[in-house]
Amino acid sequence: MTEVLEGFRTVLSGAYPRLLLSGLGLTLAVSVCALLVSVLVGTVLGAARVLRVPVLGRLGDAYVTVVRGIPLIVLLSVVYYGLPTLGVTLPDFPAAVLALGLYSAAYTSEIVRGGMGSVPAGQAEAARSLGLSRIQALRFVVLPQAWRVALPALGNEFISLILGSSLASAVTLQELFSQGRYITNATYRQFEVYAVLALVYFLLTFALSGLVRWLESRLSRGVTLPERRVI
Repeated sequence: MTEVLEGFRTVLSGAYPRLLLSGLGLTLAVSVCALLVSVLVGTVLGAARVLRVPVLGRLGDAYVTVVRGIPLIVLLSVVYYGLPTLGVTLPDFPAAVLALGLYSAAYTSEIVRGGMGSVPAGQAEAARSLGLSRIQALRFVVLPQAWRVALPALGNEFISLILGSSLASAVTLQELFSQGRYITNATYRQFEVYAVLALVYFLLTFALSGLVRWLESRLSRGVTLPERRVI
């Protein structure tokens, strides 16, 4: 036990805490940016699939099927190591954001599709009767309600992105897990380093889960949705 405590003191002293903090900041940055890509692409694909937009809807179905069948580490490798053979070279941060965002977009598309399915059909019909176009009804009426319903699932997807960002070390990104491996190689304290990493990831995801529950509670006050569906 004394040796373990000494190991924790070693890991949490000197320059190592600063390395962990810088890695944590990079983990949050890549996760947030990837979430923005995921939400943008996933919303477009999800809406196209619900509305059965010609070509785009079929492409969305194919995209979700293909991406959900590929391991994230493979997609990261394709973007960072494979695209240069096609003349497209991305630095580690944009490559990680693009791969994580596109991978998550397949799942966000399903979240959006389910959220839109929870909105009563009369909402869109009422919006159209008031003179809104199909796109305007989708943007101002259907999607805001769909996102409120989809918030818990979107929060879970963000947590998955944070945890999945640990694989970005495969493309040389110096995020939290990568910094932990560096400290492990420098100190030979595998147990202590990975225990600290596990605690940091847990606290981060636990805080995010609490924030999502709070937002869900605030947004759902006085809201009840009928069982009629858009699709």
